[in-house]
Amino acid sequence: MKIKIIVKSIILVIIFFVFIYYKNIYGWFKFKDNNYTNQSYKSVVHVSKQQYSNDSLSLIFEIKEKIKSHQEPYTSSIRVNEILEYINNSVTKVYIDTIFYNQNLKKIAFLVIVENENKKLYRGMSRDEADGWTKEGNLPYDGSFFDGNCFIAKKENNTFKIYYYGYHFTNSKTYKENSNALRDACLNRQEDKNKEKPSYNIDDKRFWNTDDWNLVK
Repeated sequence: MKIKIIVKSIILVIIFFVFIYYKNIYGWFKFKDNNYTNQSYKSVVHVSKQQYSNDSLSLIFEIKEKIKSHQEPYTSSIRVNEILEYINNSVTKVYIDTIFYNQNLKKIAFLVIVENENKKLYRGMSRDEADGWTKEGNLPYDGSFFDGNCFIAKKENNTFKIYYYGYHFTNSKTYKENSNALRDACLNRQEDKNKEKPSYNIDDKRFWNTDDWNLVK
C-alpha cells in the first residue's frame, strides 16, 4: 500500500513540474488560450530548416545595416557633450525571433529582438549618477536590455525588401519578456472588422493579402 502511495505521489509531482515547465518556459497556456485567429484562417506553412536558417542570416545582415545607418526604428539617441549618439550601433546583438511565411514563401513577417548593454543608456553620466537613476526604478548600469520590433518583407531573387511594420517594445529586462510581448501583440489581437481596412494577426491567411503589403517597395 505504501509503495502505491509513493508511486502516485511521484507521478503527481512529475505532472506538476511538467505543467509549470510548459506554462512558464514555453508560454503554452498563454498563447493557446488567447490566440484570436480563427482556426479556419490559421496560416500553416512548412519551411525547411535550411531555408529558415539561410533567411534568418540574411535578415540579420539587413537589420544590422539598418542599425548601422540609423534607419527606422533604430533611431534612439541621446546627446553627450552636445553630440548626438545613437543607442543602437554596429555592435548591437541581433536575434531573429520568429519568421512567418505566406504559402509561396515570397512574403514574410518576422520578429526582431536586439540586445544592448544598459550602460549605453547612461552615456555622459558618471557611475554615481547612473546608480541614482537606477534607484529611481530605471534599468541597472550593468546588464543588458532588449528591444523588439516586427517587420514585413518581400523576397525577390533571394534578397529581401523590408518594411518596418511596428509593434515596438523597448527596455525589456530579458529576451523572453520582450519576445512574449512582441508575440502577444502580433498574434493575440482580436480581428478588427470595423475599419475600412481590417487588420489581422500575422498568423492569419488573410493578412498576406491586405493593403499593407503595398508599403513594401
